[in-house]
Amino acid sequence: MSGAYVRHIPLSLLYAAVDSLKADFAVDIVDARLCPDSWQEEISRKISPATILAGISVITGTPVSSALKITRWLKQRYPSLATVWGGPHANFAPEDILSERSVDFVISGYGSRPLAQLANSIAAGLSSIAAINGLTFRNPADGLPVTTPPEPLFEYHDFHDIPYHLVDAFMDQYGQLDLSDRVFPLFSTLGCPYQCTFCSSPRLYRDIPKKYELLPAKEVADHISFLVARYQANYIYFIDDDSFVDLSHVEAIIDEIKQRGLKVKLGFRGARIDEIMRMDDRYLAKLVEAGTDILHIGAESGSQRMLDLMGKHVTVSEIIAVNRKLAQHPQIKAAYNWIVGLPGETLRELAETRALVLQLIRDNPGAIIFPPNKYRPLPGTELYPAAVSRGYSPPGSQEEWGGMEVEGDFTPPWYTPQFAATVNMMQVAAYFIDRKFFTLSTGSRSKDLLLRIASYLYGPLATFRYRHGITALLIEHWLYISYSRSFRD
Repeated sequence: MSGAYVRHIPLSLLYAAVDSLKADFAVDIVDARLCPDSWQEEISRKISPATILAGISVITGTPVSSALKITRWLKQRYPSLATVWGGPHANFAPEDILSERSVDFVISGYGSRPLAQLANSIAAGLSSIAAINGLTFRNPADGLPVTTPPEPLFEYHDFHDIPYHLVDAFMDQYGQLDLSDRVFPLFSTLGCPYQCTFCSSPRLYRDIPKKYELLPAKEVADHISFLVARYQANYIYFIDDDSFVDLSHVEAIIDEIKQRGLKVKLGFRGARIDEIMRMDDRYLAKLVEAGTDILHIGAESGSQRMLDLMGKHVTVSEIIAVNRKLAQHPQIKAAYNWIVGLPGETLRELAETRALVLQLIRDNPGAIIFPPNKYRPLPGTELYPAAVSRGYSPPGSQEEWGGMEVEGDFTPPWYTPQFAATVNMMQVAAYFIDRKFFTLSTGSRSKDLLLRIASYLYGPLATFRYRHGITALLIEHWLYISYSRSFRD
């Protein structure tokens, strides 16, 4: 449900299109999020006899189900049209994706150059296909999957080459919540140097020698200047895996923005507890002055054992200290992410997380608590063998991958009934134990108003359940699941 309140420009698709456009291929984009009831008509309008390839960007979880629906429809309607899957989901067992007969190719890792090379190869009668980095395809001789490793480099594009014009007509439909800000996602860094055991990034960057690169501050500011001038951008949301590995880098970007007189707000998706520990009051005040209104922070757990298992290299006391520090700068919303259900986690450790969450709210009333994500075992991650040792079997089909949703009904084999009920309660209650629907959304849509009324009425009960771990008669979880599905239907 949380994803229903954020709809950013499909930057991954724009990046993927760069090299194909440079190779003089015509590229069109259909964002199915904008046309959930008419995507067939929108796609059909884009396809002509000259179309040679349809690409689908896929995220693990519910989007897999949508991708299957679209790809199967494409193959039925246009049987000669080649199809390729890319995106985050393509990094996990791409050979298994080809068990879906409607998918012809899979691109793992960064996709812009491989996509252009694949288009060239298809146009030339599938010549030199085995030389394309990151491509999985069926061997013509025996039909078995063949995979070439991705190129061990970060994908860098000059911002002038990003084809924003492909979504010009839909700019007003992108943003977050029901706010009037013109939001643009942006990268200021590439990669991530950390080795969190649950995260797919270490696997993705495994073969890249340098795990983290900073984009020049001047170049980032040039990009922002372009977006302000061209699209009246007034909110820049940095979607880096982690923006604050080098604190001076963000400070240099802020200085460039200020020097140019750019009137934008800032948000950061990636911030770690140990990084904020290194920020003094002067630094935080500078973030406030620059218009920073939110930091998404990976707190993850209130259990020290779980934090250590995740490889976070922080302590619970440091999380508390960081939250109190941020409470002194209330203009910055401290938005905390959580992960529950790791192999071996106990009910007592869930209770430790609940206790920490409630303390964060007490110490910082403006803190935002996101619903905890259910841990999903992803092949190639450090924790994956521990999940397998506890009885986990990977999905046997793409339909099963579609059920692995962090806020859905996915239940690993080590969950007891009481553990599963507690996680369900925590996910529902997390929407209402803080005041996020009052502080984040001022919209007048009926769903926004309904959520604010529900927050006001259900908030006290949610907090009571959350504090004491009460899961009896949890009919609100059924309502929560039904309501979440209403955003996707």
